[in-house]
Amino acid sequence: MEKKRGFWRWLIASVMLRLILIYLPKTFNLASRPEISTPLVSLRRLAEGYWLKKSSMSPYAGSMYHGSPLLLSLLGPLTVKRIEGQPNHLLCSDGDDSLHILGYSLVFVIADIISALLIRATGHTLQMAYRQSLNSLDIVDLLKSSDSLSSGDVAALVYLWNPFTIAACVGLSTSPVENLVVIVALYGACKGKMLMGFSRL
Repeated sequence: MEKKRGFWRWLIASVMLRLILIYLPKTFNLASRPEISTPLVSLRRLAEGYWLKKSSMSPYAGSMYHGSPLLLSLLGPLTVKRIEGQPNHLLCSDGDDSLHILGYSLVFVIADIISALLIRATGHTLQMAYRQSLNSLDIVDLLKSSDSLSSGDVAALVYLWNPFTIAACVGLSTSPVENLVVIVALYGACKGKMLMGFSRL
């Protein structure tokens, strides 16, 4: 029980760190850093690619957009600015209001949390399969319980506390969503669910 509480404390702390970094002044703008926001994962490029698509032009004709067509269809509508009768945009804003920044950054924070939980579940699934194979070989001594975190918990926390993962989330890169899709595919493969296993972008 203490191990589970420890995992959730670290998860909440990683979310709080992301929210604090999102609220930092505009001088701490990671979205303009070429290490974080490359042409492949740039949110601004995605917004421009979606605009080209809506204008009946191919976003791939020039060198404007290099990402996945499915990602363009999923996240593209969230980049649309508010026009009469349309809901407010979630990801792109010309304003400097911190509530707007928090609103569209939450999409990437949630993607990171779901990814970490799926990594944890995948680790637990693989650990159960390992224990069953040890049980079938009558090797009971290796199954002694430990006070440390399980391998799934450690893998999820390594993902959440990876500095590049945090920077990509805060810098409004689309890579948290792409990571989520890859992790869903790995989770589906471990669980034997073919539809989830083939859900690559």
